[in-house]
Amino acid sequence: MPNNRRQQRRSPNRRPGTPGSAPRAPRPGSTRRPGPSPAPQPGWRANLERVSYPLLVRLTSAPKWLLGVVTAGILLGGLLAPAPWAPLLLSVVIVFLSWLLVLAWPRLEPTPRMIRTAVIGALVAIVIAQSAGVL
Repeated sequence: MPNNRRQQRRSPNRRPGTPGSAPRAPRPGSTRRPGPSPAPQPGWRANLERVSYPLLVRLTSAPKWLLGVVTAGILLGGLLAPAPWAPLLLSVVIVFLSWLLVLAWPRLEPTPRMIRTAVIGALVAIVIAQSAGVL
């Protein structure tokens, strides 16, 4: 005789808890929904974030390796290209890395801030040296 009762199905998005942990109930008076996000503050930073959002969405939807390969290719081209092209290619990399640094600045700890700033500073020094004909 077949069993016609419906089997309970587990939702594919639901992960089991750790052993021995029971599901937690929400605190009294609270909801599971997060509160509204803080209103963006007026200024150049809010404008930069607003303008950058569509581009960042497109960059994150691209394959992960593509951004690194393109940036490395432009950087290598800037280091190996002749005089009129080298500073231009390196300037593209400097502007891109500076843009990412400005966007990430509030969330970065002091050490990563210094390292990223030092990398951008080194690239600026290379551009100045190439423009002066030292390299």
